[in-house]
Amino acid sequence: MNPSRKYLGMTIPQLGVLAGLAGVLLLILCIGGWLILGGGSNTASPQQIPTAISPTATLIVTPTITPTSAPTAIPYEQLIPQGWVQHKTALVELWMPSVYKDSKLPIPEGEALAAQISLTLLQPGTKKTTVYNKWAVVSYEPLTLESLDSFLDVKIQSVPLPARVVERRKIELNGAPAVRVLSEFRENNLDVTELTYVFQDGGTVWYVSFWAEINEFYENIETFEKAALTFRLVK
Repeated sequence: MNPSRKYLGMTIPQLGVLAGLAGVLLLILCIGGWLILGGGSNTASPQQIPTAISPTATLIVTPTITPTSAPTAIPYEQLIPQGWVQHKTALVELWMPSVYKDSKLPIPEGEALAAQISLTLLQPGTKKTTVYNKWAVVSYEPLTLESLDSFLDVKIQSVPLPARVVERRKIELNGAPAVRVLSEFRENNLDVTELTYVFQDGGTVWYVSFWAEINEFYENIETFEKAALTFRLVK
């Protein structure tokens, strides 16, 4: 074929270019018409409406308060050390090591808070004089003043021999209110220490007392404190 040959006044290459331009123009027209007729509406993404975000409320949790329960009282039988012996009268009960015996001996005059004696126990010492014994005495008397504190003030001042109170404080013994009194006095040229627990039962004041020569006292104070736990009224 002769490319220089002319058709409609144009050569064959010129006719090819013209046909290509016509095809592009036709494609553009088709696309424009498709868009105008809404053909692309199905693929268009819908406009998103902003959603208002409400602030999140913070929940304040109130801490739970657990009430503190009162300590459970220890059963009386568990307070008695193994091997101890019961000493009981019509009014009181007290447990002591087996070396302590019931006694009818008069207690030393310097004993600070003795009243009407209900029970007297002693562990014999190595000397003949009873001052060297270790004593455990339960006594009682009527409450004659309005309060136990004021009653004790008067009681301590009336001790036959000069005594020095080195400790006086309110405590609880087996859940019962008591007053612990630690005092020192001198008798027959011997320094003696006494530990007394004071209880009030209605209109009666009870004393549970332990005393010994000062050196032996502090060697046995743990025994005295354990014995006080075993004291109870017989009702």
